[in-house]
Amino acid sequence: MRPLVLFVASMALSTLAVHGVEVGTAEASTVVAMTLPDLVDKSDLVFVGIPKSRVSRWEGGRILTYTTVAVDQAIGGNVKAGGTVVVRTYGGVVDGIGQITHGEAVLKPGTPMLLFLRPLPPGTKPSEPSVAVTGMAQGALPIVVGTDKVARVVPDVSQLALVQKPTEKLPPASVAVANKPLTDTVTSVRALWASKDAKK
Repeated sequence: MRPLVLFVASMALSTLAVHGVEVGTAEASTVVAMTLPDLVDKSDLVFVGIPKSRVSRWEGGRILTYTTVAVDQAIGGNVKAGGTVVVRTYGGVVDGIGQITHGEAVLKPGTPMLLFLRPLPPGTKPSEPSVAVTGMAQGALPIVVGTDKVARVVPDVSQLALVQKPTEKLPPASVAVANKPLTDTVTSVRALWASKDAKK
């Protein structure tokens, strides 16, 4: 078995996995904290979905991962339940060589997520049609069903150092929706999306 070698994609190396053993120290990327209205405003698609499969490739000297996500519940944008969306993220593993972009969204197959997605930057030439996550890990919120059988949003922004705007009075989205029932969060996002549409 070939050892896994990790290169830094954005900041310092955080995890080295060799033969399945993980060692290292945590690192973080510093980004501006996004509120729930920010995520809605900056996104073209919002839905609850389940990542089904992913493939990583070398592109332009970096490893990129393409994850096919099945849409379970459409919330905003041109997307329908039962369809699929391909999401491109930085980092991944190809032939035993891995890259990490600290704070990037990680879409694990089988883990339901509330996703906020946007078009790829202009001039981007992906290997397949795809979209990006809004705000890195801020826009990919895992969903967990607890012992009470209630689905809740459980954000993981542990690799992001969030800096709040001095004038911002609302909490970051990761704080605003943490551990709240998914139904409540979806209701809030739908209302924000309707307000966004009304302004067009």
